[in-house]
Amino acid sequence: MRGDINRQCLEKILSYSDRAIALLKKCNYDYETFRSDEFYLSISMIEMQIGEITNHFTTEFKTETKDEIPWNLIKSMRNLFAHAYDGMDSKVIWDTAVNDIPILKSFCETYLKENLGEESDDLHY
Repeated sequence: MRGDINRQCLEKILSYSDRAIALLKKCNYDYETFRSDEFYLSISMIEMQIGEITNHFTTEFKTETKDEIPWNLIKSMRNLFAHAYDGMDSKVIWDTAVNDIPILKSFCETYLKENLGEESDDLHY
């Protein structure tokens, strides 16, 4: 049962990561285009949702994987979105989307394949 919740969380994060990367491609990885409402707001919400999902992982999973993924930082960013959205720096959101989301996506794919028996071909959302 505990593996199921971790699997569900990883699959949701993977799906959100795919959406963020698709939006980055759609704006041609251009920061000024990203800053337009469509991209900025969409990617901001994706990052906030990813942070929310981290609350649902088991404690054991987060402890086991904390050296690979900084779950506490992801959750902290979610809290900033939720409680201080007007104070969010678009450059931080951009950097997170461009640099961190691909790492998180790769982690989810690898973990699902190696630890939960998912085949990488099945991980397209």
